[in-house]
Amino acid sequence: MECPICTSDLQDEGAWGYLALHQSGEVLGRVYRCPNHEGFETEELANEFLKRTERTMEDLGVSNWEEITCDSSIHSVSGSFYTDKQDNLHDGYPC
Repeated sequence: MECPICTSDLQDEGAWGYLALHQSGEVLGRVYRCPNHEGFETEELANEFLKRTERTMEDLGVSNWEEITCDSSIHSVSGSFYTDKQDNLHDGYPC
């Protein structure tokens, strides 16, 4: 699964649904996190993100590439996404 914002491969953080022993055990989808929600690993990846989003470091209010993060970091649950039963990707964390 790919981050819809920075196109990096999302990290699978497991299933969500009615998984507790007292519940049905039904899996409703999967939870994912963008690996770039806290910053990019290399300057090259950060610059690719800037180019793809047509922004500059000045636009983001940062002074160096280490401060650049994927826009998924603005979610209330930083960098999180989840799928539903139809495998549609949604922003945030399932409630």
